[in-house]
Amino acid sequence: MTDFARHREAAERQRRATEEAAGWYLDQQEGLDESQQQAFTAWLRESPLHVTEYLAMAHLHGDLGAASAMDPLSEKQLCELAAGDTSVVPLNVPRVPEPAPTLTPRRRRMAWLAQAVAAVVVAAIGGAAWMASPPPPWESYASEGNAVRSATLPDGTAVQMDRDSIVAVSMCPTQRRIDVLRGGALFDVAHDPARPLRVRLGANELQDIGTVFDAHYADDGGRVTVISGKVKVWQRDQARWSADATTTDRSPLTELTAGQEATMHVDGSLDLVDRHADLASSTHWLPADIHFERASVANVARRFNAYSSHPLLIEDAGIGATLISGRFHARDMDSFVAYLLTLPDVQVIRGPDDVRIVRAPMAHTQAVRKNS
Repeated sequence: MTDFARHREAAERQRRATEEAAGWYLDQQEGLDESQQQAFTAWLRESPLHVTEYLAMAHLHGDLGAASAMDPLSEKQLCELAAGDTSVVPLNVPRVPEPAPTLTPRRRRMAWLAQAVAAVVVAAIGGAAWMASPPPPWESYASEGNAVRSATLPDGTAVQMDRDSIVAVSMCPTQRRIDVLRGGALFDVAHDPARPLRVRLGANELQDIGTVFDAHYADDGGRVTVISGKVKVWQRDQARWSADATTTDRSPLTELTAGQEATMHVDGSLDLVDRHADLASSTHWLPADIHFERASVANVARRFNAYSSHPLLIEDAGIGATLISGRFHARDMDSFVAYLLTLPDVQVIRGPDDVRIVRAPMAHTQAVRKNS
């Protein structure tokens, strides 16, 4: 096997493990019956990579209690599992003595967690030893079944996840990739022309440079709604990511601009393009209010942009960094703009496609203060 093929295979294996770990984590929150718990234990035993990804998911949510679901695997079984994996290398670490019989269940669980972490760290070191150029890792984000979740990706992209949703994210110096595994999310994409963002939505691929759009995936296909900017939609030849699965040599199914929406069949073929989409209906799952405490004007503006096809652009860095607190109706951007006008030296320029917030010239500032 060539280095390139090994690199590609390892990247795909980790993506699958990340997806499965995210699914198991959410299932654990809802509770597993006996047969499901047995299936989960069997999945853990398949590979140290599964243990790694599940622990990473628990850490992502700050949920050490999730490790209790892994109790069916003993330290001896973990060691046997690690010994049989070619990506694990032995380290000369003194063996930790067995805990005393009086150890409480909680402390015994924490001791097990420390041993598990050590095992997966060794696995990661071993993987780096045989792969000269390890693939960028996938990081999963999941929302609970009864709450919308907000997150900021490493590149600055802001994500609002619909309830009961999972996305996997991979960032590297040359590309940015997101896989919508379940449900959907609204993306306010950080501008980075050197690394266009690619989003896999079932059998489709989306691409943009700096856009706000909503992408949802279901059993019968996908839907993408563009709030602002542009998004291209392709039908993928392959169901999963791979290094040689490109779409740049083919024409997109459609190119959407602000206020437009496309729905796709489960095979990725185009179903319908709505050139005058009802944005309020497509984003009805978003919170009705925007509440913030000591948040920057720039970040609050990005949250409002999730609801309007006329983006609010904060062009002055000083104004953008100003910290504010308040609560506004999410679809009432005018009230927020009126609030910004109460800040020192702020001027609003309304254009046909956007609303710009700039630093007011000195003469304008003096005139406003004189008339106030």
